Amino acid sequence: MPRAAVEGAFRSGCYHLWVTLLALGAALVLGQLAPLKGDPVRPPAPAGLSWEEADTVAETVARIEKRLGAGKPASRETIVITERQLNSYVSLTLSDRIPPGLTGLALGLGKDRLLARGMVDLDRVKASLPQGAGLLALLSGRVPVELKGRISSADGAGRVEVEEATVAGIGLPTALLAQIVSQSTRSANRPQGFDILAPFPLPYTARRVRVEPGRVLVDFAR
Repeated sequence: MPRAAVEGAFRSGCYHLWVTLLALGAALVLGQLAPLKGDPVRPPAPAGLSWEEADTVAETVARIEKRLGAGKPASRETIVITERQLNSYVSLTLSDRIPPGLTGLALGLGKDRLLARGMVDLDRVKASLPQGAGLLALLSGRVPVELKGRISSADGAGRVEVEEATVAGIGLPTALLAQIVSQSTRSANRPQGFDILAPFPLPYTARRVRVEPGRVLVDFAR
């Protein structure tokens, strides 16, 4: 699974809780960003995570980029990334890219589905809440968040269908989630923000991404 698949959602606007949830739910395995540089000091990996697993993802990205740079197909074989590798890469390698208000990230992979869980400090993200946020505007402190979604892809494009989003056990309508993400990601280059419901191109000449229990498989153009 290429590094671009993990970092892409962060480029799309991982500045607030809602974009991060999307990133760690679906766009996480489909986006595109430049690779991380340098060799930072590594703290011990928490239980269930591994720097070696994270390095496997980084090495795969480097190999893909080298092949594409040489005018070769990104990969002649399907690339497989396990759930543990994905969690290790996000929690360890991308730790400095995750907003400080979001902690305890955990990703789950099912048949064509993705699950993201974490804890968010609502006091840090309230500025991103639009009018009509309802009970969310009344909450404060650190609360659990969860996002479930279905992912599909074909012919180099992917789409995410948000099935369920909750904050402190409160259900968040898809339309409200989309509005929050849009407002949180507006910029000079993207004045309307990021549309989580729109199709998006797959990175690095990828043609299809398949999500299975415990792993992600990426097929490339050949």
